[in-house]
Amino acid sequence: MEARKSMAKHSRGSVNNGRRLANLLQRVSAGGIGKADWGNARPEWLQAVICIIAKTGGLVSFGYSRDQNAYNLTILLDGDRETLWFNGDADLDEELRKVYEAFNQDG
Repeated sequence: MEARKSMAKHSRGSVNNGRRLANLLQRVSAGGIGKADWGNARPEWLQAVICIIAKTGGLVSFGYSRDQNAYNLTILLDGDRETLWFNGDADLDEELRKVYEAFNQDG
């Protein structure tokens, strides 16, 4: 029983994470890289959205679809989660402005 415990502990967790990450990246990128890039958004709008959502006690994350041709913006607030999706050719500044204004009802 004791040998089983030590063997299980040795073969789990952080063993060979470099290989696992390389395999994950290889599998994910096999479909090609899309055109979506949050770097195309104005930093001021990204910051404004982060700050206004954090001010309400929420959390926001920015991501991409699996094929990286679309954007997602996920908001976690009071135990609820909502993910907004935008096409790869979306006007990110306009979309971020809409999110900001939805949370900034005071001003």
